[in-house]
Amino acid sequence: MSATDCSTMLGKRLPIRLRAALAAALTAALAFAVGAWWLRHEVYASKMNDARNRASVSLGIIEQRYKRGADSNQLPFETADAWAIVDHRGRFVEGDPDLEPFVPDPLGVHPDLPGPTVAIERDLHFGTVTSDARPGSEEFADRDFRVMSSTFQGRGLLDGRSSAPVENLTLHVLVTPQDAEEAVATVDHVLYIGLPAAVLLVALIVWATTSRSLRPVEDIQQRLRTITSRDLSLRVPVPPRHDEIARLATTTNDTLDRLEQAAEQQRRFTADASHELRTPLAALRADLEVALHYPDGTDWPSVIRGTLSDAERLEQLTEDLLLLADLDNGTPSTARPVELGVLTRKAAAQARRHAPASVQIDCPTSDDVTVHGDARQLERLLRNLLDNAVRHARSRVLVTVSAHAATALVEVRDDGPGIPAEHREKIFERFTRLDASRNRTSGGTGLGLAIAREIAHNHHGTLTLSETPPAAGAHFVAAFPLAPGEHDARHEPN
Repeated sequence: MSATDCSTMLGKRLPIRLRAALAAALTAALAFAVGAWWLRHEVYASKMNDARNRASVSLGIIEQRYKRGADSNQLPFETADAWAIVDHRGRFVEGDPDLEPFVPDPLGVHPDLPGPTVAIERDLHFGTVTSDARPGSEEFADRDFRVMSSTFQGRGLLDGRSSAPVENLTLHVLVTPQDAEEAVATVDHVLYIGLPAAVLLVALIVWATTSRSLRPVEDIQQRLRTITSRDLSLRVPVPPRHDEIARLATTTNDTLDRLEQAAEQQRRFTADASHELRTPLAALRADLEVALHYPDGTDWPSVIRGTLSDAERLEQLTEDLLLLADLDNGTPSTARPVELGVLTRKAAAQARRHAPASVQIDCPTSDDVTVHGDARQLERLLRNLLDNAVRHARSRVLVTVSAHAATALVEVRDDGPGIPAEHREKIFERFTRLDASRNRTSGGTGLGLAIAREIAHNHHGTLTLSETPPAAGAHFVAAFPLAPGEHDARHEPN
């Protein structure tokens, strides 16, 4: 197993709060390490810059004292920097005795000088020197130094032994990193303690914050464990803060509302379906049992016709239930362009064959209204609407198909008694019968309008009952989006 797989598996097993704390600790450690390196660099550079400035001041003071010669005692000569003066042959003239073994000579090595010597590029006034320890020079052992140099013509030596000009004297002032190293050591001491403490503090803060933020999630999880299919009335607690967890809890409650409604609808549908199936089965069984008990006095053709009627009703009810199950499950259908005008005329012609002679069905439709959908389901929707209209019409049913903007409309009107306003939505519920004209013996199952609305929704459309006076009859309107390209074709200029 690779390291990536191990880290992935470990990440899946660790709690969120621990992962967040570790991620914050690693990020803080990286950020603090970069900041510490930058701080050490800035402190060291600042101290070394101060040391160079002091060395430059010391160099100017000592150089002016040598140049003035006899008047040199009038110059201030206070400097903490180590310095040395050599002549043009590289011999030590005056300065810090501990620097005598390390003064540079013009050729790089001076045979008369004991101990190691240091090479400085003579065309520069700034260089680096690395020395080894030797007895008497522990102060300058194992350190990197910066050297500032200046070549000048002196008038005499500091002890006054000679007043003749001394040419090409070279003054070296040593820039020691002692202050910089001490300052960096102080910073390091603080960082060694403060950096781990700061990383740990960040991890603890993230752990506490994440734990506090996830506490509502644990409450939601515990409540969800108590919700079962038998009792969907419970809801998860919604935190008072309007954050992502509160939105999650609200969405969960909305989902539970829909599940409860679906479960209740499923229970009612199952009970209604069982009742609807039980009635024709009981009637069928009763007729057959009576006929078997009294075979000689039974009109067998009449019994057979009755049982056949019950079997047809059971078949129709079973088909309706299966279609509703497919629509509820969102079973994909074969979608293709469908001419609503042609389909509506076909459904109207079938309705005329079964309608009473007193009911006239008119269908002044247009053939150029095209939608995208399943022709069989759309035909079933039209047939259900026409069957409902014919069942309640007094003398006339009108079916029209039209297109408005990007919507195709199918309207079915009848001149029957109409539907009261308080029942405009109830009629689309399953197994709904409003009055005696909608009973089991009339052939209605109470599923026709429910199936029609589900088919409309399955085609991204709507089916509504238009608001009309009860005396004007019922007016159903089915709206569907036009097929792609149909809307543009209707708006092309002639």
